[in-house]
Parts: sequence; C-alpha cells; structure tokens
Amino acid sequence: MPIPIVPCAEVALAPAEGGGAPLDAARILGVGEPLSATFDVGVWVPRLTGTARVGAGGASFNLDDDLAVQGSAPGVAGEFAVTAGRWRFGGLGFAVEESGSQAATAAGTFGTTPIAVGDAISGSYSAWMAGGEVGYVLWRPFADEPWPWSDAGDNRTQASSMLGRNGRPLADIQVYALGGGFVLGYEQSVTNVTAGGTSTFERTVGGVYGGAGADIRMGMDGRVPLIQDLRLYVNAGVGFGWPDADSVWMIRVGFAAMLDEHVGVEFGYRLFDFDLRDGPSQVDAGIRGLFGAVSVRF
Repeated sequence: MPIPIVPCAEVALAPAEGGGAPLDAARILGVGEPLSATFDVGVWVPRLTGTARVGAGGASFNLDDDLAVQGSAPGVAGEFAVTAGRWRFGGLGFAVEESGSQAATAAGTFGTTPIAVGDAISGSYSAWMAGGEVGYVLWRPFADEPWPWSDAGDNRTQASSMLGRNGRPLADIQVYALGGGFVLGYEQSVTNVTAGGTSTFERTVGGVYGGAGADIRMGMDGRVPLIQDLRLYVNAGVGFGWPDADSVWMIRVGFAAMLDEHVGVEFGYRLFDFDLRDGPSQVDAGIRGLFGAVSVRF
C-alpha cells in the first residue's frame, strides 16, 4: 500500500548549514508533513489456482482445471492508510466469488461426492479477507532525514530541491517495513449433477504477516496535462494463520496516476496465497489477478 506525501503548512526553518536566509518547511521534502490519508477502492478480477483434497481418501484436484471454478469473475478489493511522519496505519480487504459447470476431467472423490470422468459437475467458491496493517519508513533518500536515526537537516540541500512548483515531490523513494493481521474466510462446493451429491469445504482463520515495500513517485510539475504525479509501488508479505492454516503470503503491485490533488486512477496486480487444513482436508490455493481502482487522497 503506497505511503502518501502531501504539501504542508508554511513554516520557516533555519538553514542546515551556516548562513543564508531561513528556509520554508513547505519546500523541504520530509519536513512538517501533516497527517494524511488515502483510500483505494476498485475491482479485482482474480483467478483461483492450486489444489484441493477434501475428505478422508479424497483425490487431489486442480482448482484451475477440475472443479468448475477456473473462470475469472470481478470482485471488490480496497485499502486505506493514515500516515503520520514515518508511520502508517491502515487496513485492506477483498471479497470474490466464482461459479461454473463443466464435464469432469479428473476422477476421484471430493468430500463424500464421487466424480467420474465425463460427469456433469458444477462448482463454486467464495473468499473474503479483512485486515489491518502498520508500516514504518526505513529509508527515504531524497528527504531531509533519510534514515530513522538521521538528524534534521542531514540531507537539507537535496531535500530543498525535491518539491515542484505545485508543492508535490519531483522525486521521492520510500522503502518501508510492513506488518499486520487478518481474518480470511473461504468456502468451496462441488455438485455432481450426473450422479447426485454435493460436498463443501469451509474454513475461517486468522493470521499475521510481516514484509516490506517500496514506493517510488515522480512529479510531473505541470509538464503533463491532467497528471499531477506518477507512482509505482510494490508490497510483499509472508506469514501464517490459525487454526489449521499453514503459510500465507501476499503481493500487491500498482501503478497510479493522480489526475488532480485528491483523485487518481490505479492499475496493478494482487496475489493472496494460502494453505488451509481441516482434518484430512487441505486446500492449497492462490487468488491472483489484475486490479483497477480509484485513488482518493486527503
């Protein structure tokens, strides 16, 4: 999730290195930045991949070939963040579902439902996630204080040249640590239309994760009509869940263009990978696909 930077109120600062007129804090990257917030809400079009083995003696089925859920259907995804200094506090989530039908391409048993090759089957799945996230900027090379242990003015000369005429950064790189927690719900059903019978796998788990991210911004400073700045970000995290959940990992990549001070558009990719267990049953799945959103910044 990108970390926003917004212009701040004017405050006069003394120069970092002897002499000269006082400097305006509003013209120094990383100095006097007020509390800010971003909201990104959009459409996620993921595909379900992985394997599912449900029930004692159940066969291992490929989720993207065998259980009538290989299509991509639009879902909802979003995130928000409130930034104060180097800290960011926010949340994220999604809700997706898909259903379909096919002639079975693999034989076996899903739960208590036997399937033979050629049987008409229908299937569905739904997944949702809601979580909270905390981030802390570890390195911001163009700002007044590049590192958490830097003193004010350590990078004053460069930071004073990093804001454009519109008050937005001409160039800004932030590398940060991430951590958070989440609740994940997943349900999958298969019906053998030919022979009869329906079986369902359902789990709700909680989890925690840690990771890192990078946010790179380039300001247009009026050089490109209708675009205030461009932003590229990459966030990745890995963790675990409970009860009966093994590894969980996620990737969020995006490219955003702010059309004015407060509103922009964003395109990217999201992946949420999880491994759920329930007794002899196991679903090792990934939900991945393209993401498009409206970005609002205050």
